[in-house]
Formats: sequence, structure tokens, C-alpha cells
Amino acid sequence: MNDWLAVAATITGVRDSSKLPSAFIKQVKNTLQLTNVWVVQPCAQGRKLQTCEGGNLLEWEIDNFTHPFAHVFQSSSPMLLDPAKLNYWLEDPSFVELMGLRKRGESVLIVPLPLGKGGTKLLVTVTGSAVLLGGLLADQQWRRICEIFINQIELLKELGEDHRQISALSSSIKRIRSSEEQREKAFELKQVLIGESTTMQSLRNNIVTAAHTALNVLICGETGTGKELVARAVHELSDRKDKPFVAINCAAIPENLLESELFGHVKGAFSGAERNKAGLVADAEGGTLFLDEIGDMPIALQAKLLRVLESRTFRPVGATQEIKANFRLVAATHVAMQARIEEGAFRRDLFYRLNQFPVFVPALAERKEDIPNLCTHFISEYNRQMGASVKGIRYAALDLLNRHAFPGNVRELKNLIEYACAITSSGDEIRADSFSARVLNQQTQTAANNEDVNADNYIGMDIQNIDNLKAAVQEFECSVIRYRLSSYGGDRTKAAESLGLPKRTLAHKCLKMEIGK
Repeated sequence: MNDWLAVAATITGVRDSSKLPSAFIKQVKNTLQLTNVWVVQPCAQGRKLQTCEGGNLLEWEIDNFTHPFAHVFQSSSPMLLDPAKLNYWLEDPSFVELMGLRKRGESVLIVPLPLGKGGTKLLVTVTGSAVLLGGLLADQQWRRICEIFINQIELLKELGEDHRQISALSSSIKRIRSSEEQREKAFELKQVLIGESTTMQSLRNNIVTAAHTALNVLICGETGTGKELVARAVHELSDRKDKPFVAINCAAIPENLLESELFGHVKGAFSGAERNKAGLVADAEGGTLFLDEIGDMPIALQAKLLRVLESRTFRPVGATQEIKANFRLVAATHVAMQARIEEGAFRRDLFYRLNQFPVFVPALAERKEDIPNLCTHFISEYNRQMGASVKGIRYAALDLLNRHAFPGNVRELKNLIEYACAITSSGDEIRADSFSARVLNQQTQTAANNEDVNADNYIGMDIQNIDNLKAAVQEFECSVIRYRLSSYGGDRTKAAESLGLPKRTLAHKCLKMEIGK
């Protein structure tokens, strides 16, 4: 009785389903002094029965009745086989191999679990004397141990499924929270990287994703698109935000000084080095190092930067000791890096190191729908910094900006708005003639050089991205009138006739839309 209690205690104490069968086999063999005990159970697909013996996996088709396991599994009835009866089961080689492990003259008992019920889960197979095995069939303690064993298997399976579901739920919640956090951070970026265009929304999402990685980031985009703003955003949203953000423009520092600026130098390393100086790599310890205009870095210095990225150590100019470096590298360029590589001006291996997470900043010409929001932002910034009260910008001024090419991108727009604010009276709105002569002259010259321009190209509306029909209709009407006036050399009478309008109506529209001012 005590022996069976010990077996029961051992079985119920196992919490790992993969270890339970071996624990059961060991306890039953020791308690009953049996030669062999095997647990035969279906595979994951349920098509085969299998057991492991001596590190070898033996398998039987679950519907192949040339072996007794299939009969017992399907009928849910125990089977006791003495040596004479075993002679009828010599067709299946795996079964014969298994039976070869029993002692000479031993019988075999195959018990389906759970006992006395349909829906067999597994088989317990034991070998021993016919008397011992025959007694097991009527032994209530044995039946009880078998029930405890199968119940423990089912319990661990349920616990495993519960754990799997909890783990899946936890992962799902984590993904939802991460996604929500990413949306919140992308929304916060709207205060810095202005614009509701699809390209800007995509850019903000890319920045958030990049910030959550430890990869080097390469920011590509035209001059004036705001690449340093992107770099700072990557830093501020990363886990290095409490550490320094150190920026250097590789094109603005003479080649002979750039290495010293980056890595520092020791006293006496060169003429004028009167004391030790820590470089920007050391200043960025734990934080982010931003290398602007990386495409202009001298080729000799590129090899040294590559070594720093690979070894995470650097050596100040004139020093003999290596210093450990811990920084996140963000680089930016306005040049076509592939072309620089083909020219031999930039190392291909360094490019691959830098370009682990590429971020592209769109030109303002590719997202002109963001111009109104950018103008509002720059006007607000000007008012806040200068204590001014410019009310906004007139529609005609916006129309002029929308037709400008903006080779200087957002930086050019900011300069134009700040200039316009400076010459706009307090409480008034920016007018079209508030902008510099450069923009106005460029528009006039463009119109003069394209008198036979196609009307569709002149109007230049992107109808796929219209989100304000009223404003779009006004813009279209204004563009049509401007084009028609241009076609007739500013003759309003002819332009009105060509549009089927009274001259007075056209004049009123020109006054309202500030056309011709």
C-alpha cells in the first residue's frame, strides 16, 4: 500500500509533461519488479503509435491490425499475451523487435488508458510472469495508479494549453501596446515633422520604428528637407534619449581637422595640439552621433570610421591606447551614395554598415499638400519668437507658393515665410506680394517661357489626394483664370469671352482671388 502511495506521490509531483512517462515507467518497474514497461501513445498527427526504447523511436500504423497495439487501441480492451499467443503476432518487424527485449518465457500485458472507457489516449505495455500480469488486471491499486497517470497527463496538457493561451494573449497585448505606443509617438512627431501627406505619415512611422532598434540609420534626402530633425527624432524616441546627441557636418570641417574632431587627440600629436582633447565620438558616449553629409567624408577617414563601427573602439590622434566606444550612429546625405561608390569616392563596405536602416525624407515638391500646414506652423513660430501677430496667409499667396518649385525645400519655405512675416503689418495676413522678388520673378519667367504650355500641366492638380473639395475647386478656378489670362497676354476681355463670363464677373473673381496683383 505504501509503495503505491509513493508511486502516486511521485507521479502527481511531476510538472513537466515530457518527463512524466519516464517517471511513471521507473516507478512501476521498481514497485512491481517488472522487466519492461513501455508507454505507447499516438504521434502529434494521430496516425501512428510510437514509443521510445534505448533512444530509438519505434512506430506502428494506428489502423494496421498486424500488431496487437492497433487492436487494443481501437477496442479499448486490455490484452494479455503469453509466449504461445505472441507467436501469432510476428508479422510486424517493429513489434517483434520490441518483444525481443523481454526475458524468455515472459508474457505481455497491453492496457488501454483510461481503463474501462472509450476514447483510448495511450497504451501501457508491461512484460513479466503470466501470474503477475494476470493479477494486475484485477488489482484495484494498479488501476488507481493508471488513472492517476492518465489524469496527470491530461492535467499537464490543459495547463500547457492554458499557458500557451496566456502566452499568446500576453504577446497579443504586448503587440497592441507596442502598436499603440508607436502611433502615439508618431502623433507626437507631427509637432516637429509637419504634414498630413501620406509620405510624411510614412516617414514618421519609419522614424519610430528606427528609434526602437539599435541599427545604424542612414537618412537620405535633398538639402533643406529636415534631415537633422529626423536624426534628432530618432535619438529622442530611442532608449538613448537621456544621453548626448552630438552632431557634426562632415562637409563643413577641413579634411585635416576632421579626424581630430571625431576621435580627439593627445597633447603634441600635431602642431598646435597643446593639450589633450576629447573628440565627438567620446562626447557621444552612451548617446547618438550624427554625421551630417557623410557622403563628403574623406576616403581615408572612412576606413577609420568603418573600423570603429566594427570594433567599437577608437584611438585619438597620436594616442597608443584604444578607447571603447558606445554610441548609436545616425548619418545623413543629400548625394546619391551609389554614384559616389561607383566613382570610388565612398567605400562600399562602409555604406552597407551605415545603411542598416534607411530613411528617406521626401522633397517639398513631392508633398505640396503640406504647404498650408507648414506655413501655419512657421507663422506661429515667428509670432511666438518675435512677439508679432501675423494673422495668417492669404489664398493667393498660398497659390503662389504651390506653383513654386522649392529647390531649397522646407528650409526655403521657412525663410520665405519669415521674410513675409517681417514685412507684414501686425494683425494682417501675408499677401502674395509679400514674398521676395525671386519667387515672383521665377513664376513670371516660367509663364513667359511656357506660353504654349498644356493647360493640364499648367493647372497641375493632383486629384488623387484632394481632401478638401471646396479649396480644390477654388484652386482649380484660380488656376484656370491665371492660365487663360496668360494665354491672352493679360487681356481680361478676351479671357472673359473665352470662358463665357461677363468681363465684370471675371474682374470680380480676379479681385477676390488677388489675381494680377
